[in-house]
Amino acid sequence: MLHLFLAMAACVAAASAGTLPPYFTPCSASDPDLDQCIEKVISSGGPQFTDGIPALDIAPLDPMSLGRLVINNPALKLTFTDTVVTGLKGFRLNSYRMHADRNKATIDVTANVTVKAHYVIDGKILILPIRGSGPAKIKITNLNIVIKYDFDTRDGHWVVTNYKDSYKMDHAYFKFNNLFNGNKELGDTLHKVMNDNWEPVIRDIAPVAFQEIIKVCVDECKKLFAAVPTAELLRL
Repeated sequence: MLHLFLAMAACVAAASAGTLPPYFTPCSASDPDLDQCIEKVISSGGPQFTDGIPALDIAPLDPMSLGRLVINNPALKLTFTDTVVTGLKGFRLNSYRMHADRNKATIDVTANVTVKAHYVIDGKILILPIRGSGPAKIKITNLNIVIKYDFDTRDGHWVVTNYKDSYKMDHAYFKFNNLFNGNKELGDTLHKVMNDNWEPVIRDIAPVAFQEIIKVCVDECKKLFAAVPTAELLRL
């Protein structure tokens, strides 16, 4: 949402001998166009990075397994299990900016994302009753994620000390199979209402998923930082 992927932003700067995969070409810290160099490396090597790096224990980002997600508010109880996110491999990098003197960086990416899971739902959406269980799919068009993060250097390794994220999208499409025990008329009616009013619906059910997607990317970034010294991530 990857990069959406904060993990990728960490490793764009170098390909140390035998440590990072060859699809990352090193950038120099003294390059006056450092941001542009990093952007090129993210765009060219990013799709392969989303496959994961087993040697560094970095998990795949596409598909991304999120497992169990719970949405629990006064009006709606929704649980997703076996949750899988796809589409991050086809991300588009909008910009990357590093402020090394202030230990800050920002990455801005866009991707078309699909979330599939098994769901159990009970409550109300848009004041309408909803209940059911079965396969669910949510398709998100042009999911744009911006991550602003702070980093520090400790014992020769970068450490992410804080981050803030924001996201928006062009559209979301919902499909929940077996609503109302398979009642097609009720299910079709509710799907039409949900998809015609996707913005308030996504605000009700999506934040947990988006937060988890970003958290996974940050966690993989931390693995990279812990495994590879800063001097190998950014050539001096």
